[in-house]
Amino acid sequence: MKAHQIRDMKPEDIKQSLSDSYEALQNYMFQHGTGQLENYKAISNTKKDIARYKTILKEIELGISKGKSSKTK
Repeated sequence: MKAHQIRDMKPEDIKQSLSDSYEALQNYMFQHGTGQLENYKAISNTKKDIARYKTILKEIELGISKGKSSKTK
C-alpha cells in the first residue's frame, strides 16, 4: 500500500492493518520454514508495509504532516 493511501486512513484503521500485516508476516515465515512459500518477495513487501504503517502512526502521534507541502511563491 502506498504512503498517501495510508495517510488517508483513520489511526484505528492503520492499527488494524498493522496487526493484520504482522499476522500475515508470521504466516509467511511459517510457510517459508516449511518450504511451502511460493512468493518469497511477499516477506519483504510485508516488512516494508509494516514500516510504512509504523512511520505514519508516529507522524500522526507527533503531529507531523507530510504529503501536501505548502510552498509559497
